[in-house]
Amino acid sequence: MPVKRITLFCAALALAVVAGLAAQDVRNDPGPLEKRANPITPENPVPRRTSSVAPAYPAEASAVNGSAIVSFRVTLDEAGRVAEIRQTNNPVVAVPATTPRNPAALASAADALSRSAVAALQRWTYDAPAKGPITFGVTFSFRPGAEPTMTQDTALRPPPPPPPPGARAGGAGAAPGNAAGGPFQPVRVGGNIRQPTQVRRVNPVYPAEAEAARVQGVVILEAVIGVDGRVDNARVLRSIPLLDQAAIDAVQQWEYTPTLLNGAPVPVIMTVTVQFTLAPPPPPPPPPPQ
Repeated sequence: MPVKRITLFCAALALAVVAGLAAQDVRNDPGPLEKRANPITPENPVPRRTSSVAPAYPAEASAVNGSAIVSFRVTLDEAGRVAEIRQTNNPVVAVPATTPRNPAALASAADALSRSAVAALQRWTYDAPAKGPITFGVTFSFRPGAEPTMTQDTALRPPPPPPPPGARAGGAGAAPGNAAGGPFQPVRVGGNIRQPTQVRRVNPVYPAEAEAARVQGVVILEAVIGVDGRVDNARVLRSIPLLDQAAIDAVQQWEYTPTLLNGAPVPVIMTVTVQFTLAPPPPPPPPPPQ
């Protein structure tokens, strides 16, 4: 085989391997590194990002003038490399009222926005964490005619207390946990699992852009409440793109009473709603007297 063909073949093979590895980086469930990630604490903060690439606004989204929020959990390894990326929402693309709602085009736009965000994340680099691996949230906001914006969740999360020995998985009357006796997997509220009582609620900050556009409504989130009663994670179930991030930011500050199962605190999954309501616009001034 001529040298040129061998070179082209090797280059194509390398690209195929890289593409395959990149596809494996995007997960729908926590990966092995995220499962053993260390908590974000003052001694172990999210490290400094040393370089980043902004995602492109893809042609598929431009075709429908779409806006959307795309959220991820990013896990850094001990060297600070982006080792795992888990998408935590199914982006809902919002379009102007004048744009025909074509489900196939909206699905294509949502997929393209997700891929664009992932392609950017895969090129980010960080300093090595004090104690890796470490996991945190990253959310991108896309809208036509503007640069995509990014927010990074670096909120401190105290380490959960270890479950009591009698509540390990596999024992009599044990609560849900893993087979090795590790931390519990979250259980969904319902049936014998009562919804915890909220003890702290933070109202969302109304985004100026949404207020100017008179956007209002209800954002529905799925929240994971940790054993300490704090919100460990939240993902959007029903989206209003201009309001999603404000809803997430508020819910991540909510606190609840810990949920007990067989006498041991367990994390729970529950649905929460955030209502955004604008005051009616003031009436027009009366006409001047004739």
